Amino acid sequence: MNAARMGVLVLAVVAAGLAALLARGLVSSGDAPAETKTVAAPTAEVLVASTNIERGDRLSGSSMRWQSWPETALSEGFVTRAANPNGLSEFDGSLARAAMTPGEPITKTKVVNVKSGGFLAALIAPGKRAVAVPVSPETGAGGFILPNDRVDIIQTRRTQQDGPNGSRDVIEGDVVLKDIRVLAIDQRFQEDGGNQIAVGKTATLEVSPSQAERLMVAQAEGAVILSLRGLADNKGETVVEDAPQEAATSSIAVVRYGAQQIVRVR
Repeated sequence: MNAARMGVLVLAVVAAGLAALLARGLVSSGDAPAETKTVAAPTAEVLVASTNIERGDRLSGSSMRWQSWPETALSEGFVTRAANPNGLSEFDGSLARAAMTPGEPITKTKVVNVKSGGFLAALIAPGKRAVAVPVSPETGAGGFILPNDRVDIIQTRRTQQDGPNGSRDVIEGDVVLKDIRVLAIDQRFQEDGGNQIAVGKTATLEVSPSQAERLMVAQAEGAVILSLRGLADNKGETVVEDAPQEAATSSIAVVRYGAQQIVRVR
C-alpha cells in the first residue's frame, strides 16, 4: 500500500468519526428539554394582622407582622415597610375599628390612634350614640360586665301602695332596653387580657337616639341596673330596637311652681 492510498484511508476514517460525533450531538440536543427560567414577581412588605383582631381590640406587636405582598396587588391604603419602616411601633396601642383575620392588611381606615381625638366615636356603629350610666357592683352584675358584653337595662323605682296595714314602700322594676352593647367600662375599651379588672364606676353603652332618650328618662325616674346577657343569647338575630311593647309607658316632664316632676303616662 503506497502513501497516497494510506492518506485517503486516514482521511476517510477521520471524516467518519466527525460525522458520528456530529450526529450524536444533534440527537442529544434534540432530546434535552429546553431550560425554563422563572422570574420572581417584585414584592413589598405589608403590615398585616398576625392574629384574629376583634372590633375594639387594642393592637400590639404580637398581633401585627410584616408580610411579603405582590407589588401588583398593593392597595393605596396598605402600610408598606418601605414607606413606613416604623409601622409596628406607630400602630402599637391603636384600636381596631373593624374585625381583622390573620394575614389581612392593616390600613389606617381600620384602626384609630387613641392618642388622637374621636377614638370612641370611631367605635360607634353608624346611627348609634354613646351614653354613659353610673354603675356599681350592685347595679353592674358584680363588676363582671366587660367591654363588648351585651346587657339588658332594668329600671327600678320605689312606689307607695296602700294595704290593710297602711301604705308601704314597693320596689318596681321594668326592662326598658334589651340587648345593648357595652362600649366601655370607665375608660377601658377591651378586656384586660385575663388580668384582674377593677370594678368600674361608669358604663358607656351603644344605643340609638330614641333608646338614648328612653334611657335618660329611666335614669331620671329611678335607678338603672345592667343585666348581663349570656353569649348564647347573642345569636345574631335582628333586634327591632324601637318596637312598641305591651303596656308600654312614656314620661313627660311637668313643671309646677318652679319644680320639675316626671309623670308617667300610658
